[in-house]
Amino acid sequence: MKKLLLAVSFALTGLLVAAAPALTSAAPALATTAASVPNFGYYDNQTIEYQATEEVTSSPHQAQVLAAGAVVYHIVDATGNVPAVQLARAQAAFPNDAGSGNVLNFIPTDVGYTGGAWNLQIFHWNPGVTPTELSSDTDILAAVAAGKGTLQITATLVRCPVINFSALR
Repeated sequence: MKKLLLAVSFALTGLLVAAAPALTSAAPALATTAASVPNFGYYDNQTIEYQATEEVTSSPHQAQVLAAGAVVYHIVDATGNVPAVQLARAQAAFPNDAGSGNVLNFIPTDVGYTGGAWNLQIFHWNPGVTPTELSSDTDILAAVAAGKGTLQITATLVRCPVINFSALR
């Protein structure tokens, strides 16, 4: 009986190994591109610290659907660099972290937060506009509405568990 169970186990393992490529090709395309690292940024005009890992989906639309409305905004100037003013306050709060001054629009204690991942959207300051700190989603959307910059929606999902967020609400 033990030999039969062992043979069945090996056969099932072989079938699962053989089926794995077909199963993964049918799943939505997600590829992790970076290890999780402490990062600093902003939420609702407050400095925050979070762990960040990136996954790339097959399309910006799929990233938005998977993120269920959660967005992490990355801010760049007209040359594609993060402005020093975007980094200054959060970097002072978390000097030992890597960081890019990103802005989250949801944290776990928010009504409507569904967990999971944030869709990466990049705010580009327009040429000739002097960058200022953008530390909330309302700041960013107001800057877009005022014609100070544009938003680029990407196919990137960022898993960014917020660290010590209890004081934020």
